[in-house]
Amino acid sequence: MGKYLTSFDGTRLYYTYHKGKKPLTLVFLHGVGANWTVWRKEIDYFRRRGYSTLAPDFRGHGKSDMPEDFQRYRPPHFSKDIHEILQEEKITHFALIGHSLGGAIAINYCMLFKDCSPSSLVLVESTATYPFAHDRLFNLNPFVTHFLRFIARHDSTRKQNFFHFGDVDLSHPSLKEKVNLISHLMHLTPLRSIVRTLDNVEKYVFNNKEQIDAMLRHLNIPTLLVAGEFDRIIPPKYSKKIQQLDKKAEFQIIKGAHHRIIINHPERVCQIIEEFVGRRVAKV
Repeated sequence: MGKYLTSFDGTRLYYTYHKGKKPLTLVFLHGVGANWTVWRKEIDYFRRRGYSTLAPDFRGHGKSDMPEDFQRYRPPHFSKDIHEILQEEKITHFALIGHSLGGAIAINYCMLFKDCSPSSLVLVESTATYPFAHDRLFNLNPFVTHFLRFIARHDSTRKQNFFHFGDVDLSHPSLKEKVNLISHLMHLTPLRSIVRTLDNVEKYVFNNKEQIDAMLRHLNIPTLLVAGEFDRIIPPKYSKKIQQLDKKAEFQIIKGAHHRIIINHPERVCQIIEEFVGRRVAKV
């Protein structure tokens, strides 16, 4: 069921929540430029198996508000949004499952809310560092990156030529085919939100790298890392870097997969996650 919540700074957030019979809520966090629907097949799968599921649209994405202030796209703002939703729904036993940016936000949540930490952590195609050069968003060339930032900064250009749709269903089969990344971004999420989010993540990671690494070294919850073998956006080496810090983390690689494995390989992703979280549920 879709719901709205006004978060700590007045930002209105959209999320879906379904209460199941099992004593664990799976919290699915999408990546930059996406919305909750990237997880639709995984959510449907786990709902059928009795799990409670929660999936928000991050601020600036999907049906959630798009704040004007650049500072309101800092990682702690995203983490606090998640905490607000969990408090609203009175959820205390949960696993955080993040894809790409969602994984980075899950890590940040664990840094900020040690007294309300998840029972387990699943990081899919994620990184604890910033994976792009400032002038190469998504590893695109500097000219394209400059073009994206130009559109993000200029309201008239964006509104007249690069309108976006609201809540596009990113699990639709047609999106399984390889699509042009720029077109994909322009039609799903305002570029302003994407650029502001990524630039804030870059700045935050640069200023807090030691704290992030220390948290991962001392993370005392079960952690699963999942990577696509041929992912060029967040290559598997970033998952391995997390495993070097969190020695107890499990690592799974999906052969032949590129970025967006949660859409292109949902059956395998579900299998890996279910095996991981199922071991914890059995002990409750």
